Amino acid sequence: MIARIWSGESSLWRLLLPLSWLYGLVSGAIRLSYKLGLKRAWRAPVPVVVVGNLTAGGNG
Repeated sequence: MIARIWSGESSLWRLLLPLSWLYGLVSGAIRLSYKLGLKRAWRAPVPVVVVGNLTAGGNG
């Protein structure tokens, strides 16, 4: 299914394309608000460790 969507053979891209535009618009607006100083980054009062990409059961 993903291969068909990626190659353009599926009509699902017609549904996902406007959603991707909306996502890009919102994320761009948020980025711009930080650049213009309308939003400020929050600093934690203690050191923070971030762990990502954990999986259970294997990756393939």
